[in-house]
Formats: sequence, structure tokens, C-alpha cells
Amino acid sequence: MDEFVDWNGQALEVCKSEGGVLAMADALANLVRGNVTPWPPPEITQKLYQSRQARAFVTDLQRVQAKLGYYCDLQSIHAEDAMTWSVFGPLVYSDAVQKSEFAKWLFTTVGVPSRTDPAHLWLWRRLPHPDTLAPGGPEIDFGVQTSSTLLLGESKWRSGLGQRQGKNHDKDQMDIRLELVRKYGRVLFPTVENFVLLFVSPEDSELKGEIDTHGVRIFLRHCRWVTLCEYPDHPASRELQAYLRWKIQHSHPFRGFVSRAGSPAGLIDE
Repeated sequence: MDEFVDWNGQALEVCKSEGGVLAMADALANLVRGNVTPWPPPEITQKLYQSRQARAFVTDLQRVQAKLGYYCDLQSIHAEDAMTWSVFGPLVYSDAVQKSEFAKWLFTTVGVPSRTDPAHLWLWRRLPHPDTLAPGGPEIDFGVQTSSTLLLGESKWRSGLGQRQGKNHDKDQMDIRLELVRKYGRVLFPTVENFVLLFVSPEDSELKGEIDTHGVRIFLRHCRWVTLCEYPDHPASRELQAYLRWKIQHSHPFRGFVSRAGSPAGLIDE
């Protein structure tokens, strides 16, 4: 196990996979905590499940499993869930005024009209599957909800949008979310006027469009992580920006990121 320095200049114990990917000995050391207490919150503990990627650690297998007794994906420097938590987690646990101000800033930043309302933020929730209405539908990485606007976010760090989604494996991740909003958005969220599907990644993307279907207005948007981390009133603003620089330095997202994001089927044509 190697000694390493985190984004705050503190010593950190890390392991390396056979491919040279860094993994934290302690998954919680891979996160910006902010002022969240008690720690860890349920959003984090639900992500501490056993990973199938332990096979990538041969030399360091025992050491990478020492803390939990198994390896979890949240330990990896590449973990997009770690990035998602570090940006949105402290905001989820902030006060009502901070949430409302962030929602206002985010909607303005991605070019979506919205009133200044109380806002609800959440992480890693599942909605009914649009093909079957069964539970365990698409996992929404983060959500921002006001009385008039609902934003569903999809986070990526070193990968593009997942393909072969849906009952017939003919959709990508954004197609699934678009179909859900088209079919059931007004039913599930009757007061919402604007639905936003936001794709977040390290690089720019051409993923953008707007449609109006039967009175349901849908905005497809993209935002870079660096933009989100520049939000000036984030509860851990200075630390978050240092975390992003550290993450880019040691994870190299721009080398591995391949944007497969295009316009979901039918979005631009309507």
C-alpha cells in the first residue's frame, strides 16, 4: 500500500490495480464531506456494496479489502459516484435557502426558465421503468426539483452514455429518461412545467435540444464538471475545486472519456 496525498495535502493510503488505477484504502477518503453530519449518510452507505472489479487487484487484493472486508467501486479514483457525491451531496444536506439558490443558479446556467421556488435535491433514486412500469427503473444520479421544474441528472467521468438500454436493448440512458418523461412525467409530477435531462461529463458535448409534447416541455442539456464546481456558494466551494483538480490529475478523465452522446431518438426531429 502506497502513501499518497489527497486534495487537502493530507496523507492518504492507496492501492493500485494491476493496470495502475489508484484505489483508496478507505472509500470515504475519496469524497468531499463538507459539513454533512452524522457521517456517512445513507446515500453513501448504499454505495458501499461489493464490487466485481476486485479481480483487477492481484498484488494489492488483501490490502484494498482490509477496511470493509471487500472492495467497493467507491474506492476507485475513477468512481463517478464519488464525483457526484462531492458536488451534490453537501448541497443535498444544506439548508433550504442554499438549495433554492443553487437550483436557481443551475437552471440559469443550463438555460432553462424556472421560478425562484423552494428546491428539493436528491441522489441516486429510481423511477418506474418506462417500458414496464416495474420498480427498479433507471437510477437517476441526481435530481433537482421545484414546484415548476424537475431536473434529472446523469453523471459520467470516464465513459459515455450506456447503450443497449430498455426492454429491447435499443435505447441509451438518455433515451430511457426521455421516454419516461414523455409518457409519465405529467402523471408522476403534475405541477411540473419544465423537465430537464442533464448530462454531466468532463468534456463538452453536443447533447442539446428542446421539445414540447402534449404540453410537456423537455430540455436536454449538458454541463461540464468544472462548471458545476465553480458554483461560488457551494457549501465546500474551495475544497471542491481542489478536489476536481486532484481528480483530473490522477484520474485523467480526458484521456479515457469517449462521448457517445448524441440526440436521443426523435428529440431534434419533433
